[in-house]
Amino acid sequence: MEASLFIHEIFPSFQGEGILVGVPQVFVRLSGCNLRCSYCDTPESRERVEGCAVYGWEGERETLANPLGAAEVAGLVSSLWDAGMHSLSLTGGEPLLQAAGLEALLPAFKREGVPVYLETNGTLVDALDGVLPWLDHVAMDIKLPSSQGGEDLTERQRDFLARMPPGRVFLKMVIGVETGDGEAEVACRALGEPAIAETLVLQPATPREGSQAISSGRAHELYSIARRFFADVRVIPQAHRAWGVR
Repeated sequence: MEASLFIHEIFPSFQGEGILVGVPQVFVRLSGCNLRCSYCDTPESRERVEGCAVYGWEGERETLANPLGAAEVAGLVSSLWDAGMHSLSLTGGEPLLQAAGLEALLPAFKREGVPVYLETNGTLVDALDGVLPWLDHVAMDIKLPSSQGGEDLTERQRDFLARMPPGRVFLKMVIGVETGDGEAEVACRALGEPAIAETLVLQPATPREGSQAISSGRAHELYSIARRFFADVRVIPQAHRAWGVR
């Protein structure tokens, strides 16, 4: 039986976060997540949905019934791909919840020379092994206790990084008015020590209606903490949210 995937949407756009901000990608947003981050900007992708929306550059093309077979997903990605694309972006939700389906999907892209970019919360350590051979870029989000109802995920994320080859991963940390100096230092010390990921992107949380944005001065204070543990620290807001696109 062919492996299948529950997908929220497939679309072309420009990467809006992290060190590859601005490059064109085909995005596959998978449904389902094992966390409930307070700042989540795609809460609709937390649960599996009945239909997968497929978009072109100019808007929605069609809606397909979930789950989709790996071959069907590959065909949809190929239909949106053009010579200027940088990579295939796997996002969510949490893509590694569907690692078995990704193991069936990704080898075809490797054979075609399509780079694969994974966005993950870095907590599903065992799920990484079967997918890792097909990954070219990994963006792992540091999850601070203030965004997780007090839960500390640092050890799980440290184990995740220990399995990553150097040069393939960078880290992101969403920062907001609730981000504390102590939690930021603990996470940076624990995750910066392995020296696997030299780059940390501090990503100011995009303010929602009625919420307060972090000030540049406060962002600089957190930058100064992070810089003690990482060789390269950058503050990069969500470009796609500022632009108003996916």
